Amino acid sequence: MTGKVQQFQALTEAIDFASQHHRVTGQNIANINTPGYQALELRFDQLLNRMDGAGQPGGDYQVQETEGLTARVDGNNVDLDHELAALKKNALAYQTLTQLLGSKMGILKQAIRG
Repeated sequence: MTGKVQQFQALTEAIDFASQHHRVTGQNIANINTPGYQALELRFDQLLNRMDGAGQPGGDYQVQETEGLTARVDGNNVDLDHELAALKKNALAYQTLTQLLGSKMGILKQAIRG
């Protein structure tokens, strides 16, 4: 049964990561016209480290500035196309993870009912 518990923990941790990633991307889009604003991101390796036991489960992930983006004259480096692509990719991942978790819960319910 511990394998099932670990699966649930991994899925909920991945859902938490996707949720925070969505908020960070939304913040970038909301600040697209803010002079001097630097785009932020969550690095996927943080999630992998937590799942590997290297990090503390739960809580927020560390947000850092996105590297490799070109700043405009006003100092803002938010690229709308980049952010929208990240938003769509993350939304798909979130949807997949929640469906997978729901499926696992359904299997567990069925097993309990017998």
